[in-house]
Amino acid sequence: MAKQNFSHHPTICYRPIQPCDLEILERIHADIFPIRYESEFFQSVVHERDIVSWAAVDRSQPNGHSDELIGFVTARIVLAKETEIGDLLRYDPSKPDQTLVYILTLGVVESYRNLGIARSLIRQVIKYASSVPACRAVYLHVISYNVPAIHLYKKMSFKCIRRLQDFYLINGQHYDSFLFVYYVNGGRSPCSPLELLIAVVSYMTSGLKSVAARIRKNEEKTAKWPKCKETQSLMSIQTKRNLTTECTGYECVICAGMSMIKTCVNAWLLTARFLSCLQNEMPAKLRVPTACPCKQSSHKLEAGCVEANGIERQQTLRMTSSLPTGPLLSLYFLLLFPACLAADKAAASITYHGGPLLTGNLNLTLIWYGQFGRVHKNVIRAFVESLHYNAGANFQPQVSSWWNVIESYQEVAGKGGSPININVVKQVADLKYSAGKVVTGEFIRNVLQKVNTGGDSSTIPVILTARDVKMQGLCFTKCSQHGMLGGAQPYIVVGNPESECPGSCAWPFQKPDKGPLSITLNPPNGNLGADAMVIAFARALAEAVTNPYKTGFYQDKSDKANKTVEAASACWGIFGSGAFDGYTGKVRVDPDTGGGFNGHGSRGRKFLIPAVWNPKTNSCWTLL
Repeated sequence: MAKQNFSHHPTICYRPIQPCDLEILERIHADIFPIRYESEFFQSVVHERDIVSWAAVDRSQPNGHSDELIGFVTARIVLAKETEIGDLLRYDPSKPDQTLVYILTLGVVESYRNLGIARSLIRQVIKYASSVPACRAVYLHVISYNVPAIHLYKKMSFKCIRRLQDFYLINGQHYDSFLFVYYVNGGRSPCSPLELLIAVVSYMTSGLKSVAARIRKNEEKTAKWPKCKETQSLMSIQTKRNLTTECTGYECVICAGMSMIKTCVNAWLLTARFLSCLQNEMPAKLRVPTACPCKQSSHKLEAGCVEANGIERQQTLRMTSSLPTGPLLSLYFLLLFPACLAADKAAASITYHGGPLLTGNLNLTLIWYGQFGRVHKNVIRAFVESLHYNAGANFQPQVSSWWNVIESYQEVAGKGGSPININVVKQVADLKYSAGKVVTGEFIRNVLQKVNTGGDSSTIPVILTARDVKMQGLCFTKCSQHGMLGGAQPYIVVGNPESECPGSCAWPFQKPDKGPLSITLNPPNGNLGADAMVIAFARALAEAVTNPYKTGFYQDKSDKANKTVEAASACWGIFGSGAFDGYTGKVRVDPDTGGGFNGHGSRGRKFLIPAVWNPKTNSCWTLL
């Protein structure tokens, strides 16, 4: 459809989709969706065969186009007991006619977006579902990288209740899906005392196992407790800091107590959630609901991924005001105490699995995909130069010290200890977005095929995306990634979160979308997008060198490539010693710019560099 330029406010009206809309309906679907729909689907829509639909039209369009589709939504009524979310409803088996409305497709042509049309179409579906007495909910699936849609449904009070792995298969590439539900006519998710009991027993089991392991470990120790190595100086000039808890006497009580309090609070918040649920009616079906999307945490509880951060944390805190008190509450705390004792469990070590690492001279080809300003390019190039730059004794700590830890992986793997030299040998600009504006597997292949690297493993193409390019999973902390092309060519992709979701990948320069309240920092180089990309680039580069072919250094418990815990992801959110959720740890502040940083680099620039796993000490390491 030709793109319209509005010189006035369009007059949007809504009506059912009709047979005369068939051709343009097929055309819009082909333009919007990566999935091909069969002709039978469109015939069912326009002839109302088990499908209800609404069309949006612009009555102010001239030249006979006033009844032409500019948006649509299609949906189907299904029996609740036959759906995948039947177990997530207060389903009454005595009423087998209970139904749900499943949204099949929703779309608005590009020139009419951001006018509230999609929201109005969804309201039409909700209004319709509410008018059907037997209907209990409206539900739908959203592909994981469709961030605008996810935000829209959350704003409209849809609840994300599941993440479905590899739900979509598009052009040979698997993508996850989020399942959203909007309850109507008294519909709600189930909960029961059994759910609480299952969760508490799971925590007890996990906690007791951890306590037993600690007792065994302590019995094996013969040396005395070492003294704490922490200092009280914010401006410490140490160039290395291993984030381990080493303390003695009352200091040990304080160190362990803080971690115990954090985990106890998380356990209590989760318990509060279940207890508040008990005050509702008890359904027939019993199932522990799974919240989504879930963010990886070193303190996650074992009985399922239940989010208690951000808005949900505030809601849960409000729940606690109405919780029961007395002996029952004391019993819950006693049951959860073993889980509290299990606080601050160290993450499984990043271990070597025998595969090759990237060593020697590594040449980077920087691919600037989209429109970039001079600041972005200068900051990224200065960071690469800083990996081997000696700023002098008066400028400590230095980015090069961080890179020395990455080089130490060779020694641990028994491959010597020679320097790994990183150089930018080529830069390519793609100003016309030749592969589109959504980073997928096919996108990466298309971009890399246009840059001739000769398949040399010592040459690493780095795709840096502009602010208007969407990266699959970017808003779920997938801020960068590394992989292989053709099984031999390593590559790196770095997303720019400045416009799409700064709350996910631009922390600590932006308040997070989820998690506890935190103090934000000013970007050290004055540009949120550029400095956030440095953090993401540093993580991807460290992991590309230490685990280029998924056979190098990674956590043994990793189950899939896209969930692999590697050198940088093992220390997510840590930038200085003393870090915890919502707090970067010790960093410095530039008195001239107010920017937060932890390392000096070339050209007089300062950078905030993320912590990485130190293979020699088996702990997270940071510059401060």
